[in-house]
Amino acid sequence: MNSPNLPPELKNAVAQCLTATPAGLSEFELIKQLDDQYADLYPKPDLTDPLLLFQHHFVLMHVLYRLQDDWWQSGRCLLDIGPLNIAIRPIGDGDSQQLSQNSSLRDYYLNWSNLKRETTASVQELLDGFWKRLLGEENRPQALAELGLDDNADTNTIRTRYRQLANRHHPDKGGDPDEFHRIRNAYEQLMASQSKTD
Repeated sequence: MNSPNLPPELKNAVAQCLTATPAGLSEFELIKQLDDQYADLYPKPDLTDPLLLFQHHFVLMHVLYRLQDDWWQSGRCLLDIGPLNIAIRPIGDGDSQQLSQNSSLRDYYLNWSNLKRETTASVQELLDGFWKRLLGEENRPQALAELGLDDNADTNTIRTRYRQLANRHHPDKGGDPDEFHRIRNAYEQLMASQSKTD
């Protein structure tokens, strides 16, 4: 989809920042370089407005995915667009599979209508969901340990184990209320994180 009102020079500016830093940049570092060197092309948004911040992020991701497509199709290189690092690397075996695995994000950012569709409320919902997922992933090992499970546990295993432990520790059956509460919290955290991967 075309990108209305995006200066074509912005893609060149992003490319120059990336090629000047072979080890790669975080999104924040890339934004800072663009702000320092190309403020007329990529002006800093109002940092207190979540919608403007999201729009700023969306435009940059849109440009990055367009660059990724251009460089891939020309056989020049692969642009790795990760959550912590954006880097250029030579094209290797299996890269087409990697690109297809990230296709849902790519499709989202390349579809300009997604930018227009988001509102302050929907952006806040996206942010809230991100933090819930992040906290769920960080707490996953502890929650699995609480239920006596390993990292390979699937949804059915988690559910079955929770039922066993809840039955054993339920206060109505003479169990310890604190232990039951810990088991319930661990189960809820795991199910929330599982729903994102199932």
